Amino acid sequence: MIEGIVTICFIGSFLAFAFGTLGLFKFPDPYTRMHGVGVGDTLGVGLMGIGLLLLSPTWILRFKLIFILVLFWIINPTMSHLIAKAAVMCGINPTKTTRMRKE
Repeated sequence: MIEGIVTICFIGSFLAFAFGTLGLFKFPDPYTRMHGVGVGDTLGVGLMGIGLLLLSPTWILRFKLIFILVLFWIINPTMSHLIAKAAVMCGINPTKTTRMRKE
């Protein structure tokens, strides 16, 4: 039963990373690209961490994984926000439309 849940978490993690990467190539401006990658990475690492938590044999390893997940969930959105703020301060403006490019 646990292996099935772990498999679902790992597949969901792979899909989150894949869609984040797709957004990196398809979205029109740096802000929407950063949003797609940031959300995909945060969700992907979260699902992967949950899967690893279910597979971990000892409590000390679980505490370490929880610590890493909490750090990542705090640092990743914060860094995305700071990078976007730096881009605004440097004069990089978002595009008028947020439609995905067709190539």
